[in-house]
Amino acid sequence: MSEGGPSRRLGTRIAMILRTGTLLAVAMVSAGFVLSLAAGGEGPGARPIGDLLAVGGADALTTAGLLALTMLPLAVLVVAAVTFAAERERRYLLSSLATLALLVAGLVATALLTAS
Repeated sequence: MSEGGPSRRLGTRIAMILRTGTLLAVAMVSAGFVLSLAAGGEGPGARPIGDLLAVGGADALTTAGLLALTMLPLAVLVVAAVTFAAERERRYLLSSLATLALLVAGLVATALLTAS
């Protein structure tokens, strides 16, 4: 990777994704928690994510915020892979894609194992 330009842009992009995503997720979780407390709720308990999101309300907002926070690493890896592809940095592109594939495989495996 060349000095300065492209790597600096990648760092800036990643920082923006992490900053924005974290602030958004924290705001969603906080708002959901406050709304749940105001409504006298006890929290979502152990329910599938899809059910929580489908019902809506405070629990759905909290769940969406946690889901957004969980997905931040995937967004960073996608931006890194796109940047490395544009810069024709094959080694870094393959590393980003391999890491992305492992994360996605882990998420899919978790979903399949807990879908009983």
